[in-house]
Amino acid sequence: MQEEFFSIVHSLPVNVIPVENGHLPSLTELEAEMPEPFRVASAISSIDLNTSRMIRHQGNDSLQDIIEIINQQSRKIDLIMGYVLAAQDHAEHRFYTLRIGAGELHYLFPHSGHGEPPKAGQLVRLKIFLREEAAAIYCYGKVREVTQGQHGHHVVLDYAQLRDEDRELLVRATLHIQSHQLKQRAAERERNL
Repeated sequence: MQEEFFSIVHSLPVNVIPVENGHLPSLTELEAEMPEPFRVASAISSIDLNTSRMIRHQGNDSLQDIIEIINQQSRKIDLIMGYVLAAQDHAEHRFYTLRIGAGELHYLFPHSGHGEPPKAGQLVRLKIFLREEAAAIYCYGKVREVTQGQHGHHVVLDYAQLRDEDRELLVRATLHIQSHQLKQRAAERERNL
């Protein structure tokens, strides 16, 4: 039984690479083949999460200067990681998500420029670039459904092999994106009053 996760409408770059032999690697094989920048980005995200938890538990006003210094250092690392991860994004495999969550990913396969769209049941290797989080996820997906849309084919993927820490990162990223979207909508409503 597949776990249920919410998803949000949001456009992110994603590399989708068909798996020619149809072999789904084990979790150990996935980790062994994962490009080093994805491994480093994952470790940094984990450290950032732990640091944020520790800071929240402190809650002391006298620590505000130290917290600001830590946040500035974190932003510098995020800028560097964003640059490093951009080199892993290959234009010939680049598509954009229509909807993303920790349980599934929807992307647009344009009418031209990429050949034939994938077929239901096809296995693909994914590189998901979470620019707002200065992170990226390397995993495998399986095409659940392909439907014709106005601008191309809408492809729905279920994650076939995804590390637990990357699923957690997807949950955090989608919550962060949703929060940002809600703040934007509230600001727009304020302006329109």
